[in-house]
Amino acid sequence: MSRLRLPAFGVMLAAMALGAPASANETGPDQIGVFLDQAKLLKLPTGTETIIVGNPAIADVTVQRNGVLIITGRMPGRTNFIALDTNGTIISESFVSVSAPPDHGLLVMRGLDSAHYHCSPKCQPTVALGDEEKHFGRAADQTLRRDALANQSSAAGTRR
Repeated sequence: MSRLRLPAFGVMLAAMALGAPASANETGPDQIGVFLDQAKLLKLPTGTETIIVGNPAIADVTVQRNGVLIITGRMPGRTNFIALDTNGTIISESFVSVSAPPDHGLLVMRGLDSAHYHCSPKCQPTVALGDEEKHFGRAADQTLRRDALANQSSAAGTRR
């Protein structure tokens, strides 16, 4: 569980173990859908001082100075976040559901092994949770190496 405290001049993040989470079957809380690896913007309720995130491995939150909350889907699943005022009173509770986006993807299955490809218009390997380790590692490694080359090019261009 993660807790974001919103002081007047910035945002601090503190990890904190709290009591048992509220039941997911409670009625009334907001339901928010976020796609994996994408962000959604929300306006925080007036008077919010602290944000508590149930499982930041599923959805990460960042608070902007203007009271905008950015929720980023990190892993498929469901979690919640709670907004508290300066007295620790609950202002709101929202449930966040993270799912894979509907895209132009292709899933190749070989027995129990899976490999994902993004096809728009040409199919390229992509990294997806649950993929066979060799495919996942190769796609992730190539992505990291490509990013490193791009960063080297950017750094060389700024030295002129």
